[in-house]
Amino acid sequence: MLEKSIEQARDWFFYLLIFFFPLLVLPQTFLPVALNKSYLAYFLIILIGLIHIVSALRSGKIIVPKSIAWIFLAVFLAVLALSSFLSVSPHVSFFGLGSEVGTLGAFILFALTLFLAFSVFDSESKVFWALSALLGSFLVIFLFQLSQSLFKIPLLASMSRDPSFNLFGSWNELGIFSGLAVLLSLILFEVLPRSFWKVLAGVVLLSALALTAAVNFTLVWWIMAAVLIIFLAYNYSQKREMSALSGAPFAALVISLFFIFAAPLMTELINNLGVQFVEIRPSLASTLEVASKVLKERSAFGFGPNTFLYAWFKHRPADIAATPFWQTRFNSGIGFIPTLLITSGLVGTLALVCFLGLFLWSGFRAFVKFSVPASFALSASFIAALYLWIFAFVYSAGFSLIFFAFFFTGIFLRLAAQRGVSENLEISLFERSGPGFIGALLLILFVVLGVSWLSVLAQKYYAALLYADGTQALAAGKLEEAEDGFNRALNLDRRDLYLRSLTAAGLARLQQIVGRQDVSAEELRLQFQNALAQTIRAAQEATALNPVDPLNWMNLGRVYEAVLPFRIQGAAEFSKNSYTEGSKQFPSSPEPYLALARVEISQNNLTAAREYLKQAISLKRDYAEAHFLLAQLEAAAGNIGAAIGSAETTALLAPDDIGALFQLGLLYYQNRNFSEARLVLERAVGLNSNYSNARYFLGLIYARERQPDKALEEFQKIAELNPANQEVKTIIQNLLSGRDPLFSIAPPGPAPEKRSKPPVGE
Repeated sequence: MLEKSIEQARDWFFYLLIFFFPLLVLPQTFLPVALNKSYLAYFLIILIGLIHIVSALRSGKIIVPKSIAWIFLAVFLAVLALSSFLSVSPHVSFFGLGSEVGTLGAFILFALTLFLAFSVFDSESKVFWALSALLGSFLVIFLFQLSQSLFKIPLLASMSRDPSFNLFGSWNELGIFSGLAVLLSLILFEVLPRSFWKVLAGVVLLSALALTAAVNFTLVWWIMAAVLIIFLAYNYSQKREMSALSGAPFAALVISLFFIFAAPLMTELINNLGVQFVEIRPSLASTLEVASKVLKERSAFGFGPNTFLYAWFKHRPADIAATPFWQTRFNSGIGFIPTLLITSGLVGTLALVCFLGLFLWSGFRAFVKFSVPASFALSASFIAALYLWIFAFVYSAGFSLIFFAFFFTGIFLRLAAQRGVSENLEISLFERSGPGFIGALLLILFVVLGVSWLSVLAQKYYAALLYADGTQALAAGKLEEAEDGFNRALNLDRRDLYLRSLTAAGLARLQQIVGRQDVSAEELRLQFQNALAQTIRAAQEATALNPVDPLNWMNLGRVYEAVLPFRIQGAAEFSKNSYTEGSKQFPSSPEPYLALARVEISQNNLTAAREYLKQAISLKRDYAEAHFLLAQLEAAAGNIGAAIGSAETTALLAPDDIGALFQLGLLYYQNRNFSEARLVLERAVGLNSNYSNARYFLGLIYARERQPDKALEEFQKIAELNPANQEVKTIIQNLLSGRDPLFSIAPPGPAPEKRSKPPVGE
């Protein structure tokens, strides 16, 4: 009786996980969707595993699969472990923050999920309740999205009012999940007799089709259509009747094909919902280019789990610098599986691909080589797993989607084994035998590891909560609370992200100390020295923890650069060394060279500054900040005439070089040649309509030429591209009120062309 109760508790925890996992969102963490879902999975899967071990110890037996597929999965995990030790950044490879999909910890969790799904869901009734929990969760998500996207009533307004905000993940991931709900509800609708459950399955099916249409992610329609064709072909092969090619599955296929081939029309109609979502990820060509370079360096084990970002920094295609996404920190390539080539090398990728190949072979044997029709549970688990694994190849799937891919794969392998596709091995723990002793020993060891892992996870999760409190306090200007939150988080979990935030708080603290008038000069000096020492230590520790992240080196360089006005000995050299190291970690980024130029200018080394600015421009031809600072240097040195001549030559040789045009237009503007500046800047904007800084000075010229409507048009476009820029909002209000665009801006502040930075941030 007790054993039965233990098993029921285990099963119900699984059902609760399946229901709440897609839904869980908590605003207390800095990643309210991703982080909470991942930790819920970690906590409950480990708890389910511990209960399962207790059940096995009481019953005295445990069932393990006898299949070569599981050997390949074990090899994959072993390769990931070795790759983590050899990683360019073990700091992010072993566990990371907890929400990343590519860490060793995440893959251990996924493998554990697969094994527990294999062990627990050994009957159709259990699979039915699992599917019911998942589809019930989807219905809640659907109702939430109706309110958020259609009726514009945000139920979690404190988190986001964006119509694309949802409980599952990104907008496209929501579309993938709703496509999964279509397939699962479709199978249930087909097999259930007329009853309340059939009606409910029909409601879920219609809701899922509606939400899939609302997201309108083209890949979902293509993959759903492919899976439905396979499903219909199997039905026909079993029944040999035309009725097998009709009904709800056929209708869903027709809908999918309609959305594929009438994509422009449907996109136009769905845009009326007001949902604007753009997802950027590396192309297949970019991913393969990075992979080819990584495999030349580390062919066997790759850069290490969860390190695609650093491989991207090292080896990304040069033409990425000319796109608006040159600063984007991509954490994966075009797809989850292609990314493994870079992070786990040929050995790890081959092991997982072999596992998936054997999964497909098991599906072929289960559905084709046996004359007995497959059960709904077998069909649903295979179709769901197949659908999600296809997405793993063609899409950078997140934690939630990969979790469900492993979950459904585990269910299918258990049900396929029951059809004789493979064998299971039952180990008796009470027998006086080698396998029994080893099995019992391993189970006890797993209990110890599980409890230990739970403790570590609880500590890391609480650290994430404290970090979120610190970021909110920092945004509100409460420096003491922010520093306290960051330090408490670091006491529990040493992360370079937390240290960078502590550094930002330290820099704000330094500014606050310098502005104080209520303490003596000696006290002020002591406070400044202590705050500076703490800030430098935090920035240095971040580089020590994760030296391959250029953000950490840029962060350290900014600390030293911030104190240059105080003439602290060695600060300039330390700053330059940090920025130089940052350029080594991100060779194609112009930012370190711009920072080096700033340091050289502060030391009055103008020749060196010009060279660094030219290096920055060579990496990114349209880098407005470098062009702006170079123009400022020439103006300050009284070389505008010569600089204009040089810029005119460059623009003549490269008439489509947006950066050269912007620099020439700015130089004309500084030299008060406004008509020439207007022509050049109009050319730059014509080549790149999103070049906000060119539009900014063009708008000022239109206002000067008494064309307020054209000036207003330019600044309104800038506001669309940069909605957080307060100065642009002020200029728009000035123009609407008939005032000079720079009224109340310059003066009292410096004129835009005389600042050290361009008016609109890149």
